[in-house]
Amino acid sequence: MNNLKGLLRIRIKRGVNLAVRDINTSDPYIIIRMGKQKVKTRIMERDVNPEWNEDLTIFVYNTELPIKLVTFTVFLLKKLEHTIN
Repeated sequence: MNNLKGLLRIRIKRGVNLAVRDINTSDPYIIIRMGKQKVKTRIMERDVNPEWNEDLTIFVYNTELPIKLVTFTVFLLKKLEHTIN
């Protein structure tokens, strides 16, 4: 941690009208990346209007790196698991 510039705390509040990725709902979660770090929210099952109210913290070593926020759904993972098993 010798090059640590600070901490970045990001509050994930909620999603509104997220895309349906299962038959009529979704299982969303959010991943935030900065450099090689990755933090994620918990999965909100069967909810296209999720309320996470979570704080995620990233260590900032380089203030020039972009922060990437992406919303995912578990649908593809479930489908893949069924295919493998």
